[in-house]
Parts: sequence; structure tokens; C-alpha cells
Amino acid sequence: MALRPPSRRGMKELDRGAFSLTIPVVALRVPAKSIGKIRAELGGDILRIPKMRNVVDDQASKTHKMVLLKPEITRLDEASAQLVQLARENSWEAVAHEVTVGYDHWTADEVLRAVLPDETQAPTSYEQVGHIAHMNLRDEYLEYKTLIGQVILDKSPTVKLVVNKLDTIDSTFRNFKMEVLAGEDAAGFVATVRENDCVFRFDFSKVYWNSRLHPEHERLSRLFAAGSSVCDVMAGVGPFAIPAARRGALVWANDLNPASYEALCDNIQRNKAQDRVRAFNMDGRDFIRTAFADYHALARGGSLTIPPLPRSNASRTRPQAEPPIPVASRSFDHVVMNLPAIAIEFLDAFRGLFRQITGAAAPADDGTAPNLPLIHAHCFTKSSEPERDILQRACRALGYPEDGYQELDATIHYVRKVAPNKDMYCLSLRLPVSVAYAALPEPAEDAESNGKRKSADESSDSRKTLKAEE
Repeated sequence: MALRPPSRRGMKELDRGAFSLTIPVVALRVPAKSIGKIRAELGGDILRIPKMRNVVDDQASKTHKMVLLKPEITRLDEASAQLVQLARENSWEAVAHEVTVGYDHWTADEVLRAVLPDETQAPTSYEQVGHIAHMNLRDEYLEYKTLIGQVILDKSPTVKLVVNKLDTIDSTFRNFKMEVLAGEDAAGFVATVRENDCVFRFDFSKVYWNSRLHPEHERLSRLFAAGSSVCDVMAGVGPFAIPAARRGALVWANDLNPASYEALCDNIQRNKAQDRVRAFNMDGRDFIRTAFADYHALARGGSLTIPPLPRSNASRTRPQAEPPIPVASRSFDHVVMNLPAIAIEFLDAFRGLFRQITGAAAPADDGTAPNLPLIHAHCFTKSSEPERDILQRACRALGYPEDGYQELDATIHYVRKVAPNKDMYCLSLRLPVSVAYAALPEPAEDAESNGKRKSADESSDSRKTLKAEE
């Protein structure tokens, strides 16, 4: 028998007592010593309701128990022939009994289906970020939002705060406004999340975090081998950078959002990766150009190494320390650009970059040329031909012939569906030699003041577009 809570259509303020349901059942008064036999041999007759006992005390006798039969049995003669025979042979008395199913019995889905106008749907889906349940309620549910939030809070033991997204993600710092639906203010927005053997702590109201990207965080960070170097352009609070460092990579990580940068620095220390990760708070394009130039200068100055991770208390008895990990590359091995709304546009920062940092029009043939990085750019597409769309957009940003998109050394990995007609992918592209050493156009011969104004405008535009919806 499938139980459903009483219909409370249109309820706006949660009344937990309104969801109690009383069910009449038949109870058999039997000796306590017979309970095991009945359960083993006559389980098909016994009450089976989750979280509810089917054997209760008999208030009239200390030696007997009451065995509750399933609600479909309204009289003893409706039970199985075996049970009827046993009851008659042993003079077990059948009596009327009632069980009450309360609010605590029902799931969030069952409660909300009993309240909302459309009982076929219930908005019980949410993203959990630490102790925070993050919902994105559709307009038709907003008048019920307080009740929905309270039900989610009641039915989710690890949730202390329920919030609802109020608007689209900010284009600059990739955060969004939210309202509290239920929970204690003391719980706050500072969440702690464990992912990929790392701990991340951040203020969810000020930074971007998406727990649904856990598989992608893990997949990409596993590509970064010990001794490799990684340039994370839009690092957020470190979901790619810190696991990569823990695996033995040298990482330079950047984010424009001051709150993300602050959390990134804290998480680096929290995960004892401070000797492997350098954090920056810069515009994305500026960071790419500066980081590649500085790294090239360091690599030319001598061999780079990655220090071993600090030992945990449990491992300090080991007799020998781990040796430093050598870094052989003369440039970053990998670049991560996890900003799917506009990351592909930032590929323009790589035009002529190696010509600029080496002063050469082509890579040297004596083995001293910096290696060309593998760039991992996350992106969205609505195209029915996603691979072609993504590669052609990459060509336009790189200044590479668009009709030659199939010649690019690239792979495209499907990440997830973000909307009915919108998918997220990761483009992994080897920077073409022709792009890396491309000749840059000469600056226009404008007046000095005009040049300064143009530079300022471009910087402002870059800051406006650096952060967008993931």
C-alpha cells in the first residue's frame, strides 16, 4: 500500500501537524516468543511501512506483543490461509488498532507534492555547498519559497542554511545575489567543502563554486603530472590549482575577484601547498602575458624544482625526506581557463606571445625554445555541431585561419548539460607555432593621450567581461 500525506494544497506557511495521517489496521495479540516465527513465515501479512514498527507493546499484557498487519487486511479472514490457521490454532486475538504517520515520516518530495498546485512536480533539487543548500526556484514556486526552504532544511540532516539564487551570475566576479529561505543566520555563508582529497573554504555569497563540476575538477587535475607546470588563469578558490599542486605540479593561479583570491590564498595554506602554488589577483589577459614572461625568465635562469609537500604528523617518523621534483619545461605545460562563457575569447592573449617573450620570430632549433602549452578552455555551445562551433570560435580568437580548424591539435571533452539547449565542453588545444610567434601589429601612431585612454578603456572592458556564468 503506497501511503501519501494528506493534501494541503495552497499552504504557504509550514504547519507540520497538518501532515499527520491515521491508518486503521488489524493487530494480532500473540505471545512474545512467537514473534520471530511470525516474521519469518508470515512476512507478507505484516505491516511494511518505512520508519514504522510493525510489532508494538501490548498494554494489556507483559507477556504478549501486538503484531500489526498490513492496511489491506481489514479483517483476519482476509489474511493468508496460513496466518488464519495459526491464529485459530493458537487462539490469537485480532483487535482493531491505529497507527499514525506524521510529518517526520514523509520525504521532502512527498510533502511538497501535497502542497504545490502541480502534484506531479516538486522543486526538491538543490546543489549542496558545505552546509548550504543552493536552490534556483522557478517563478511559479516563489510564493511558496519559505515553505520549500523549511522543508528542505527539515529533511536534509547536513543542511543548515537554504538559499535561493536571485539573479544571473555577475559578469565581473562570477558571484550572484541570493536570499535566505530557511536556517539560522549563525550558520553563515562561509562553507567548507572537501573535494579531490583537498579542503576548500570560502564565502559562498562572494565567490563562484559549483559542486556539479567535481568530476571535471578531478578529470583535469589528473592530467597534470608530477613535475609539470600549470598556469590557471581563472582559478577561483583553487579547485584545479590545489589538487594539481598536491599531485606534484608547479602552479601559478590567478583570479580577478578579490574574495576568490583571498580564499585561494587561504586554501593554499590550508592544503599545505604554499611551496607549489603562487597566487595572483590580476586581469586574465594581463596575467597570461606576465606569467609566461616571468616563467620563461626563471626557466632560463636555471633548473626549476618543486619542493616536497610538508609531512603530516603521522609521516614525520620516516627516515628520509622526499627529494624535490624537477621541472624540465621552459614554459607552462598546461593552461587552464575555466570561464566557459568567454574563456575562448582569452585565446587572443596568446597571439605573438612567444615572439614577445623570446624576441624571436620562430622557435630556436637548438633545444632552448620554450615548449608550447596545452590550453584547456571551458566553453558553452548551443550548436548542433559542437566540435566545429568550438574550434572555429577558437580560430577566430587565435587569429588562425578559420577554414583550417580541423588542422588544430585539439580534443573536445563533453562536461555537462547546463540547459535544455546548452552544453558545457572543455577544449584542449596545443598552442599553434604560427600563433605563438605571430607578428603583432604596430601600435597606431595616435597622440599619447589617446593611447592612454584606449589602454584604460580596454582594461575596463576586460574587467567587465572576465567573469561570467560557468
